[in-house]
Amino acid sequence: MNKFRILGIIAIIAIIANFFGGLNENWRDFKEGFNEGQNNAMKMYEPGHHIIPYNATRAKLNVEPLPGTTVDSLNNNRVVWALPYTVTEIETYAKPSAWHILVMGFAIPGMFLFLIGFCSLIRLLISISRREVFISANVRRLRWFAYTSASLEILIAIGEWIIGSAAVEQISLPGYKIISYAGYSPDWVAVIIPILFAEIFAIGVKMKEEQDLTI
Repeated sequence: MNKFRILGIIAIIAIIANFFGGLNENWRDFKEGFNEGQNNAMKMYEPGHHIIPYNATRAKLNVEPLPGTTVDSLNNNRVVWALPYTVTEIETYAKPSAWHILVMGFAIPGMFLFLIGFCSLIRLLISISRREVFISANVRRLRWFAYTSASLEILIAIGEWIIGSAAVEQISLPGYKIISYAGYSPDWVAVIIPILFAEIFAIGVKMKEEQDLTI
C-alpha cells in the first residue's frame, strides 16, 4: 500500500505541473495571437500589407508541387552552386464555417465538465494515497475523468477537421496541389485507454464487493 501512496503523490504532482505548464503555453499562444492581431490592425492600411480577416483561423496545409512546377533553388554556403528545394507545408489563414462555431459552442460546457473530471482525478489520486483504492466512489471519479476528457478531445478533433476541410477548399497555391490539413492530430490511443482502464477498474471493484458479500 505504501507504493500506492507514493505513486499517488507523484501522479498528483506530475498532473498539477503538467496542468499549469499547459496553462502557461496556452497563455503564451493567446498573447502571441493578440499581439499579431494588434499589429495587423495597425498595418492593415499600409501598402502591400496582407489583411487578415478578424474571424480567420490559422491553418497548416500539406502541399505538393504539380508536375509542371519549376523547382526553386537556394544557396548553400558549403557548395558553389544553387540547390533545389520544394515546399511541402504552408501556414496561412482560412475562414471557419458555421459548423465550427457550433462545435466550439459545445466545447465551452465540455471544458467545464472536463475541469470537473480533472478534479475527480485529483480526488481519486488523493483517495489512493490514503489507501482507499477499490471503492465505488473511485469508479465514478475515474469515469468522470475518462469520459469528459475523451468528449473534449473528440470535440477538438471535430473542430480541427472542420477548419482543415474549410482551408483545403478555400486555399489555392499556384503550381502546388493542396493535399490535406496538417494541423492538430488527436491521440486516439490516449482517448481510448483511460476509458478502457476505467471500465476494467469498475469490474474489479464490483468483483471485490461481491467477494466481500460472500465472506
